[in-house]
This record gives sequence, C-alpha cells and structure tokens, in this order.
Amino acid sequence: MTADLSSLEELVARAFGALGDPPAPEETAALHRRIVAEILLRLPQAEQAAASERERSDAWYTHQRVIDATHDALAMVGQEPAPGDGPTGAALRVAELARRLRDLSAYPPAGHTCPPRPR
Repeated sequence: MTADLSSLEELVARAFGALGDPPAPEETAALHRRIVAEILLRLPQAEQAAASERERSDAWYTHQRVIDATHDALAMVGQEPAPGDGPTGAALRVAELARRLRDLSAYPPAGHTCPPRPR
C-alpha cells in the first residue's frame, strides 16, 4: 500500500534521521525496502509525465532530471540493502533513496489520476 504525502514526509525524515542516529540494521533494511517500493510506484508516473511533454522543453527537462537521478540512485544504491553495509553506509544509502523519493513525491503513485506537479 502506498503512503500518503504526510507519511512520505515522515518516511523521508526517518531516512535522513538515520544519518545522525543509525537504527538497527534490520530497521534500516526495512526502511530501504519501503522507500524503494514507494519510488517504484511513482517512477512510472514521472516517466509518463515526461513522455507527455514536448521533448527538450523546460517541462520535459524538469521531469527527466527527476527520472535520471532516480535511475542513477537505484543503480548505485540498489533496490535491496547491501548485506555488508555497516550502519553508516546503510544510512547513506537510505538517505540517497529518500532524496529521490522526495523528488518523486510530486507524482501520484501508479493508479492515481492526480496530475504531477513538476519541481
């Protein structure tokens, strides 16, 4: 189930909070998976929004920046927590995913019809 906007803000805040006070590894892993799930629900909407814009227009670039940064983060950080990560490494990975989720929060999750608000 997807989180509403206030829950997303809380999720992002928890991820950034992990940088200062890393939670137990299993909590960080659960946070990682939850953020990735939310990203994967919103990424198709961002891609659809970009596809609906004239290529190379300002709006297209706005959507594309979010899409590219998200794909880069998923490739770098992974969709699953890295098993050998220590608390600091895991917190850094979760924070990067949270940055991408924060950008994607402007897009409704798949199945919702609200228009995206590009940033």
